[in-house]
Amino acid sequence: MGNNFTGVTMTSFLPFSKPTIDEATIASVADTLRSGWITSGPKVAEFEKQLSEYFGGRIVRTFNSGT
Repeated sequence: MGNNFTGVTMTSFLPFSKPTIDEATIASVADTLRSGWITSGPKVAEFEKQLSEYFGGRIVRTFNSGT
């Protein structure tokens, strides 16, 4: 039985499960940490470039809430 939040039980609202994280993702995170660029580095620039291409060349910027 989950908590009730405006009529929705939390167990049905947000199921918890073990995440699936492959080795390529782990390696990419490790590469980022080793690079010294946690924010605004080359991986962010590449992500923004790919996101811009996806949206037809529109300028995009990504942000982090910092929390």
